[in-house]
Amino acid sequence: MKNKILMVALSVSLAITIALSGFYAQATSSIQVGDTNGDGVIDLTDLTHLAQYLAGWDVELGVPSFTESVSSESGSDQTYDDFDNANEDNIYQNAPTGSVHVLMNRNWHESEELLIKQYEQLTDVKVKTTLIAEKDYANKLVSMITSSDAPDIVYLSTGSFPGLAIKAMQPLDTEMFQLNSDCWNKQYMDAYKINGRYFGVAMPKSWSCEDLNYVTYYNPQLLKSIGVTTMPYDLYKQGKWNWETQEEIMRKAKAAGKVGLEYQSSDVFMHSAGQDFVSYDGSQFNNLASGATSGSLLTSAWAEVATLNSENLIGVWNINDVVTGKSALNTAITYGLYKEGNWYNESVGATLRAVPVAGPKGGTAYTPVKPKTWGVPKNAKNAKGAAYFLRYFLDTSEFDFDSTFYNDNFKEVFNTVTSSSAKKSIMYGSGVSDYVDSTTYKTVCNALVGADPQRVTSVLNQVGSEISSSIVRANKDLAKIK
Repeated sequence: MKNKILMVALSVSLAITIALSGFYAQATSSIQVGDTNGDGVIDLTDLTHLAQYLAGWDVELGVPSFTESVSSESGSDQTYDDFDNANEDNIYQNAPTGSVHVLMNRNWHESEELLIKQYEQLTDVKVKTTLIAEKDYANKLVSMITSSDAPDIVYLSTGSFPGLAIKAMQPLDTEMFQLNSDCWNKQYMDAYKINGRYFGVAMPKSWSCEDLNYVTYYNPQLLKSIGVTTMPYDLYKQGKWNWETQEEIMRKAKAAGKVGLEYQSSDVFMHSAGQDFVSYDGSQFNNLASGATSGSLLTSAWAEVATLNSENLIGVWNINDVVTGKSALNTAITYGLYKEGNWYNESVGATLRAVPVAGPKGGTAYTPVKPKTWGVPKNAKNAKGAAYFLRYFLDTSEFDFDSTFYNDNFKEVFNTVTSSSAKKSIMYGSGVSDYVDSTTYKTVCNALVGADPQRVTSVLNQVGSEISSSIVRANKDLAKIK
């Protein structure tokens, strides 16, 4: 397969600069992954936008069920082993002809464009893309479904789960998506499984699935200038990177007139301890905030945030502050490790370093993560074509994956936090908390950040009360999925 890909690659310019569709010239090109309100900053406001359009949907969309829409494929005599890693040539040999339609929230990056061009030439399949800002993603998808113009491929993450899956997506057909294949990342796919049904696929390491894990960025030269002698990543490798050693750096930064830490999402401390307001067992959500006790890890995590905030050690998140020297530490999604994401210019990115997110001292540190999976909406016209495209597109072996990192440290940290053995905390809280009211999650997180550290336990119990109606409503709808 590699030789065929190389032949295709020779015919494709590596300097692809032409957008895949005419609308790119009209769309805002500066929208970042997760930046739903277009303000250049990814914050808790952005996490709630998808749910805003999902809240209050009582009536299922009037579209065929998945079984009905793919019944013509179920009689195929295909052996359904095309997707196994040993049978990669079958991907493009057996891909359905025609076109596949992707609903995207940003422009394709250069390596993604290369993959699409390769796939089109290997299969004679046309890949159509509709670009829509993330804040309008769910609204646009619903409109396309009801007007019989549904795309074939959409993405699903925790900020839109379970609403988007329940109301606008099809359960995946096991044979069509060859869900028993060894190629898929079941750890991520299981995160959005409902009553035994998968709603999205993912593959290991793919930027299209792994760009919403959290890490902490820093500038070694800045840290040295404020008296830090052992860098965070060195502390991590020594087993000494935790909330306490992180706070020591934050205090040195404050003494030097700088911000100690900026985080992209205030719930990262909670998740770095492996905690959340809710748990999900594959069929129902459970409320973990109600009945929180003073000695629990959930309480300790939010008490840590409240304490740091009360002592002015935390600042408003901005991706440039770790570059300009305004902040010592910057906790954000792994998208910043990705050179094609353009968070930093290449020369600056080469000087920065990253480290897995710190956890509680003496405890287990978890990587906060919002797994991104890709599935098929209701009324899709080419679900089988979507399956074949995603199997090719999400495979990092189809292009020079290592070249997409700013530096070797970024690549090493990425491989660490995305490893199948890494401890991960899936950030379910926002999607289900906002199931009824899209402002709930931001409100409760802000209340905890600003709380008196001694009152965090009582505030958490109030949080449990405030999210309970959303959990009840979501569980009622989840029960309908068969």
